[in-house]
Amino acid sequence: MTPDTQAVIENAIHTLVTEFREDPYRFFTEADAVARFHQILETDLTVDQNLVTLDGYKTSTLHQKYPTFFRFDDKNPIARLDPDSRASRGHYDIVILNERFVRTHDVETVKNRDFRSIRDTSVPPLQAVVEFKLDDRGWSNGKRKGAIAELGKLILSREEVELRYFVVLMRYTRTSERAWNKHWPDIMQSATKNFEIKSIFATHRVQTKFTDVQSFGDWLAKYEEM
Repeated sequence: MTPDTQAVIENAIHTLVTEFREDPYRFFTEADAVARFHQILETDLTVDQNLVTLDGYKTSTLHQKYPTFFRFDDKNPIARLDPDSRASRGHYDIVILNERFVRTHDVETVKNRDFRSIRDTSVPPLQAVVEFKLDDRGWSNGKRKGAIAELGKLILSREEVELRYFVVLMRYTRTSERAWNKHWPDIMQSATKNFEIKSIFATHRVQTKFTDVQSFGDWLAKYEEM
């Protein structure tokens, strides 16, 4: 992954966060935000390349809902499980495929739908992955666990990809800060502890109409409000 490509990805994330900060109801759902992010990235040929697989099929390097290369316990993803396990594989919201992986494998292997596909594990399949969450109301026990689980999934992905991002957009509509004070410390601790994951949390408090942005990890450039 070149610094230029990393910069494109991070600038796209920053653009999306700025759009959310300026118009917190621009995205009604997580799918809205993912679709918009894909739209931002696909205008840059640095990350959205058209390549040909080993068996002659054209494909893009930019994809949505791409399967993980491992199984894990979604409720507590602390270990990669046996491929024959009944546990979930999971999906990434956005991936950028490694150019070398695409060119040196057939299209079925590149699609990554079947564990039986044999790939060259010396070639990292992905350049980057980006995971999203968009929530209303505020943090709860379930949402706290969900955010930490997403970080866990990205940690388990270290063998396939170096650049891993987690983007959280929240409209905090509660009148009390009690839920925030109860759950946010655990989320922040997990984000801080796992420095290898570049995470960003944009929280719009409807009561005050103010959006706070906090980021963790080794970004090329930290988010700055315009």
